[in-house]
Amino acid sequence: MLQRKINAAWEYWLEKDDWNVFATLNFGHLSLLEGNRSDAAGKLWRSCLSTVDRAVYGQTRKNQPRFNRVAFRHSGANGTNPHVHILLRSPIPTHEFCVALNAIWATKFAPAANPVSNSIAPIITVKGAIGYGQHEEFRNDIGAFDDRLSHSTLGPAHHVRADALQRLHAQASKANLVKARLALPDHIKTTQANFDRRERMRVAALLCV
Repeated sequence: MLQRKINAAWEYWLEKDDWNVFATLNFGHLSLLEGNRSDAAGKLWRSCLSTVDRAVYGQTRKNQPRFNRVAFRHSGANGTNPHVHILLRSPIPTHEFCVALNAIWATKFAPAANPVSNSIAPIITVKGAIGYGQHEEFRNDIGAFDDRLSHSTLGPAHHVRADALQRLHAQASKANLVKARLALPDHIKTTQANFDRRERMRVAALLCV
């Protein structure tokens, strides 16, 4: 009962924004994460998101504009697979943002997974994305939500640079941009398949009541 109330509170808060992309950033070379694996992973994710912020809005000395996102850090079934799920509002056309974020992550950070092995696609339903982002929420005492990776402003959107897409592409290699663009249709198909599977499970559960 308590878990349902907490989930409902998360949904109420998160559904206030116009989220349109759900991203999962994975690692392909965990051995390259130096020191405490969790801390090292968090630093790389923050660096990646900051790179995107600066490319989209330009860099300021203080009060750096950031795109809206809510991040949930997970560690996998055996606790040794750090990855992050990010519910976000794209500041540029969604498909282009999916490609750029995937390519930047794969290019700038040696431990990062290649574009095929991440999952970045437009959202099918916000409620479903929120539920998936929370599925490890109760595995540890501090929960999965990461406030250092998250940012949410309900006010007017920040001004996006006219050359934002070109600046994003400049942060990634041409090879990874191509790989990310080729991976996007598969990520969309997988997202749809996972949604369909969860819907079948939900309907089955209702029929068993």
